[in-house]
Amino acid sequence: MPVEAQSGAAGPRLAWLLDLIRPARASLLPLVGGLVFSYAFFVGAPAWNQNSRFALTRALVEEQTTAIDSSHHATGDKSFREGHFYSDKAPGVSLFATIPYAGYSAVRALLGGMPPTFAVQSLDPKVAALGTALDPEDRLPGDRLGYSPSYRFALYLCTFFVVVLPTAALGGSATFLLARALSKSHRAAVVATVTYGLGTPVWVYSTSLYGHALCGALLLSAFAVLELAPARARAAPMTAGMLLGAAVITEYPAAVVAVVGVIYAWARRGRVDALRVCLGGLPWALLLAGYHWVAFGSPLATGYDFVYRAEFAEGMAVNYGLGAPDPTVALALLFGNFRGLFYVSPICLLAVWGLARGATRSERRGLYIVASVVFVYFWLLNAGYYMWDGGASAGPRHMIPALGFVALGIIHAWRAVPKATAILLGVSVVQSLLLAAGSPEAAQHGDPLWEFALGRLAEAMPSASTGHANLGLLLGLPGVLSVLPLLLCWAWLAPRAFRTGPATTGPSSADRSPG
Repeated sequence: MPVEAQSGAAGPRLAWLLDLIRPARASLLPLVGGLVFSYAFFVGAPAWNQNSRFALTRALVEEQTTAIDSSHHATGDKSFREGHFYSDKAPGVSLFATIPYAGYSAVRALLGGMPPTFAVQSLDPKVAALGTALDPEDRLPGDRLGYSPSYRFALYLCTFFVVVLPTAALGGSATFLLARALSKSHRAAVVATVTYGLGTPVWVYSTSLYGHALCGALLLSAFAVLELAPARARAAPMTAGMLLGAAVITEYPAAVVAVVGVIYAWARRGRVDALRVCLGGLPWALLLAGYHWVAFGSPLATGYDFVYRAEFAEGMAVNYGLGAPDPTVALALLFGNFRGLFYVSPICLLAVWGLARGATRSERRGLYIVASVVFVYFWLLNAGYYMWDGGASAGPRHMIPALGFVALGIIHAWRAVPKATAILLGVSVVQSLLLAAGSPEAAQHGDPLWEFALGRLAEAMPSASTGHANLGLLLGLPGVLSVLPLLLCWAWLAPRAFRTGPATTGPSSADRSPG
């Protein structure tokens, strides 16, 4: 690109990225803005997974330690080694959250605010009437933890900056730019982005401090850089490596996809750029090894080697709970009404078909093949995991990192059956909205949509802000009416998102032709 040839300065090195974004910005801004608002609209309640990550963030900022002894009672997702408790999760989300949490802590201390706290709330009226603080060690069955407003706000703040913004900005932009390059169609790129961001369980897992959605956005962004950056953009492979490394420290299973990324870089750009990808990920690898060493005594030891709760430790005892994929489970993960991907997100059925079509017929079949491999990898990995249902989970949460890649397949479905694609996408968005309103911690039995999420939304009252809430509830709107502000936001943004950018001044052949 001409602007890159002007100099070797940092600015021109990124000119290729600006050249990609500039013609797309008219749609990217409302699309990313809509995703940010949709994710941030829901205020996730504290739960084990989030509390485990948040506990490590607090320990790093407040005590400069990796041990979570001060907050370990808030979570069952923890490890125990040499007299101390640790988070058993990959540390990426917690490490990234130290930045917003440190800022929050500084402002809170300056203003004299209360620190984040939690306490046992007994359901026994006699105990509650005493008004005495209960030791978390003495919790009885049925007792619950209550969280202070400062705890909830700090958790939400970390979620916003570490999960909401990166997932929407990186994942949404990568999906749009890749889909536009693959389809040469502005409208198809918008449909693919909506599929990714609002038509899959990526949405519900972007409302709380989980790692799945962030991991997927980082992985997809890395491949977008490798696919779209021109050969002369020498910083691009390093950038892709940094994104892949960040994904690995966020969710350990991403390591296999990172290897696929190196291979893809070699095949597409040459071995020098493949080496640059490795160099880009090296700092994250060293950081992860250092964390493991400090917390668990070895650079190769993880929190899953020291799981505290007996039922989890038993399941993780052999190969971290991983085995050969169970065919029955594999089918349930796709078609079952308990954790099935195609059940909660029927648009993914067309998208997976589109991946297969793209892998055999597209001029850029390499990326479709990679997307298919990533999807199959996470699917079979989930099917071989001892806790395949994800515990209290809304949909197949261990497959979430693959869904951005799956969304690229919707391009071919949009061309072949546009009406069916639009209908299934509408159904998927509505169902994803229900899941997001219900919370990621769906019941461990029954139908997560109609037996859990719908009832939760219908019965939600403004006082429900003590649990999984949303902006509408906080504004005083009850039940289904609480999502009205979100729908109004969509109505305002939708025509702006579908507005054709400078690079596509009219409907493309892909938009017009069903064949």
